[in-house]
Amino acid sequence: MNRFFYFLIIFVILLGLGADWVIKKANRSHNIPVLKPVPEFSFFNQRGERFSEKELRNKITVLDFMFTSCTGPCPLMTSNMLSLYNDFTGVKDVQFISITVDPIIDTQDQLKEYAKIIGVSDNRWHFLRSDIEAVKVLKRDGFMLFADDLPQGHAIKFILIDQNGNIRKYFDGTDSGSNDVLKKDIVKLVNEYRS
Repeated sequence: MNRFFYFLIIFVILLGLGADWVIKKANRSHNIPVLKPVPEFSFFNQRGERFSEKELRNKITVLDFMFTSCTGPCPLMTSNMLSLYNDFTGVKDVQFISITVDPIIDTQDQLKEYAKIIGVSDNRWHFLRSDIEAVKVLKRDGFMLFADDLPQGHAIKFILIDQNGNIRKYFDGTDSGSNDVLKKDIVKLVNEYRS
């Protein structure tokens, strides 16, 4: 009986040490792969300013596709994006972009009012618009997301983009757990960019 008890204690200790080593190794090797560069585009934001892929440089960006009259996943996505926007208040290296998939309804004035209603008070969150064909091309070819049935068929993804304009990772914009991982990955990219 004593021999079994000692064996069990040694086994538990070794198991604990092994798990600790795996966790430390995973934390050290946490890598966010580079998927592809964001292609050229030129849209307009809610203030009527031209916004292109060049504005992604030297910023960590979270981007999504949405529309202001959406009654499906968009309100939850906007709430989750707003949470991130508030979490990174004062972090000039982080910006947010929402591209409308319904540019007929979402005029510049509509996007400007929407930004105001949800509490966007600075230039860290851009609401972009262009003609629907340009949006489809950017969504499908640039971000590799379904773009055939817009506005209803838009994706629910948050896309993490690094300071060099590279797509790094996709997240479920409606899921709080996914948002928590995104927050950690933003911090990681900001720290890499600043070092």
